[in-house]
Amino acid sequence: MSLTPADIVWYNPTYDIGVIIDKCGEFPNVPLLGIRGGISYNPTLARRQFGYPMKNKPWNLSLAGEFYLNQEDSSGRREKFEQAWRAIHRKDRNQLGKKSDIIHESYT
Repeated sequence: MSLTPADIVWYNPTYDIGVIIDKCGEFPNVPLLGIRGGISYNPTLARRQFGYPMKNKPWNLSLAGEFYLNQEDSSGRREKFEQAWRAIHRKDRNQLGKKSDIIHESYT
């Protein structure tokens, strides 16, 4: 039994505030800090959850992820993640475009 697009709730309008965090500081993705390390998520891919589907494939550069573990963090990654949150780049409805429930072929 496989999942279909109808099985996944991509968007809940209750959580729509009209603004998303697009990137933080020098990172092309949004860095997230945890108690054991850090990782990043790609807001371009996550936009589908907010009702803004991709029309074209994303650039491979924007898909690069970030990851570190606290005990092995000799490169100062945690400090870079913290500094990035001081320079948040947001996008609002005007920059994101028109909402749509259409699933484009390049996205699937």
